[in-house]
Amino acid sequence: MVSKAEIHAAVDDRRSELVEFLREFVAIETENPPGRNYREGASFLGAALAERGYEVETVEVPEAVVAEHYPDRTDHERVNVLGRKEGASSGPDVHFTGHFDVVPAGEDWRYDPYDPVVEDGRVYGRGTSDMKAGIVASLFAIDALEAAGVDLRGSVTQSMTVDEETGGFTGLGYLVEEGYVAASNTDYCVYTECFDSSRVCLGHRGVLKFRVTAHGSKAHGCMAHDGANAIGAMHEFLARVDEYEDDLHERTTDLPVTPPESRRADISATMLDAGYSENVVPDRCKATFYRVLVPGETVESAREEIRDLLAASEAETGERFEYDEIMFAEPASVPADCTASQTYTENILDFYEDTDPVVSPGSDDQRFVVNDAGIEECIVYGPGLLEQAHVVDEHVPVEEIVTAAKVMAASTADLMGATE
Repeated sequence: MVSKAEIHAAVDDRRSELVEFLREFVAIETENPPGRNYREGASFLGAALAERGYEVETVEVPEAVVAEHYPDRTDHERVNVLGRKEGASSGPDVHFTGHFDVVPAGEDWRYDPYDPVVEDGRVYGRGTSDMKAGIVASLFAIDALEAAGVDLRGSVTQSMTVDEETGGFTGLGYLVEEGYVAASNTDYCVYTECFDSSRVCLGHRGVLKFRVTAHGSKAHGCMAHDGANAIGAMHEFLARVDEYEDDLHERTTDLPVTPPESRRADISATMLDAGYSENVVPDRCKATFYRVLVPGETVESAREEIRDLLAASEAETGERFEYDEIMFAEPASVPADCTASQTYTENILDFYEDTDPVVSPGSDDQRFVVNDAGIEECIVYGPGLLEQAHVVDEHVPVEEIVTAAKVMAASTADLMGATE
């Protein structure tokens, strides 16, 4: 048997290599939208897996499937990577999964977001926290296990997927749909999203993003009585949404969603667009909404509630309203006492005085594994700081990645029954 101290030391031995690998990885600009350089990112990761002895498969998403979810982005390839390594004896399959797409960098960075800089113990660059560091940690965790002489009892699978930032349907969702991740081939799954190395995340709230178009009829501003102002119709609908928001705030969950203010259902109007000119009564007004669901709610029930609001506004105004769905994600959660959660919690406590599980305020790809593949033993654990996701000068502390890799390595050995 190998001790955890030996496993931790093997991770420490790879600190410099780990940082350099992250810098090379972050330098590949995999921005989404629209989905740039996915094949380059997949090739980089596939080569890294192959060098480590994994059996590698590149999973390309058919254009028809891409068109179904992202009809305006079919000119960008969707390429996912899957690597599997069999141990010396039979045992469980431990599956690490993470996404390698990143949100657009934007402007006003002190550093080039795709030429990563290491300064004051932090790596700066787009995707360092969200969430390329998570993929790096899981890769180097298994490297450390093997270097420490741990015999894998079972198998390790690593999947690196795309499009999480826009719903994940052609990334992990596609792998689940095609059976690459299923209850029949996966015993434990760790989604390596950034929640920092000090805690396990058990799940997330859900979301329904949609657009409403209120219709009216055009008229000259000096003869407004000849038209029907779509802005007025939208105003009536927004008033109903305001009342609906108050009702949603009464729907709360006892799950440990962080921050506590997010332990309730919610809805926000996030974009508004209307008008052609200052002297034209508009015949269309569009508004975009972000409806957040707490565990226990369903997307279909939320849709029904929105339809009821729209029907009421149509009856009140006499105008027509259109509903267009942008994206949805069902809530997902697993029990705090599941084996994966307990195992990771025990290993986290080797580095922190205490730890409590959390539930994410936003949605992520965990739902595909839990809800669609039916795998309850699926937690979220990864390095990186949640507050660094999507911000200017995004960074990750090197110590965060190293600690997470140690926890991942030791927990994998525990799940496989390979530690003292």
